[in-house]
Amino acid sequence: MSPSPTDTAADRFSIADVVGVVADRQTYKNVLYLILAFPLGLAYYMLLVFGFAFGLALSVLVVGLGILLGTVIGLRVIASFERGLANALLGTDIPAAEDVEATDDGVVATAKAYLQAASTWRGLGFVVLKFWIGIVSFVLLVSLLGTAIELLLLPLFPAGVFEVQVAGWTVAGSFTTPLGRAVAVPIGAVLAVVACHVLNAFARVNASIASSLLGGHQPAE
Repeated sequence: MSPSPTDTAADRFSIADVVGVVADRQTYKNVLYLILAFPLGLAYYMLLVFGFAFGLALSVLVVGLGILLGTVIGLRVIASFERGLANALLGTDIPAAEDVEATDDGVVATAKAYLQAASTWRGLGFVVLKFWIGIVSFVLLVSLLGTAIELLLLPLFPAGVFEVQVAGWTVAGSFTTPLGRAVAVPIGAVLAVVACHVLNAFARVNASIASSLLGGHQPAE
């Protein structure tokens, strides 16, 4: 029984849907976002540790309170940057937070307004999560995409380009013969497609987290 035109079209669509992710521009924007996640998450973590540790230790002095206030303001700046980054690379449309009422009553009143704003604490939650998101992103990028690229380039670079190791397994060391390096190419191509789908899925998780924690919420009237 020959396949109907509808079945054939559906098969073509299915294959294109699976493989087409490699040519999708959004895939590379997602990958760039995940590449940036680890260094940014590490930098944010260091800022939090320094700011809160020194601020609390010196809280009996004015300088300690200034450090804490600066850390809180820094968190809001980071949240704003991350909101723009998500909008630019993940395709989100997250509005700016507008739950801090402007005040001319001095530094104390300004600090109080920041601390009472829900967006400040949601931003803190996002910054804390960013550190762990960066670690997961790094693991996925190296174990999936890094391995795929290593396999694809073995015929040109038999010793490997990145010297990728996954759980003690050296990718280049497993394909040392010409035949082995030739076989590595289709394996790498399949893994590259799988990697793109996995990384896109994780990027969508990131987009959901960013929308939940960085989104602007109008204050209740």
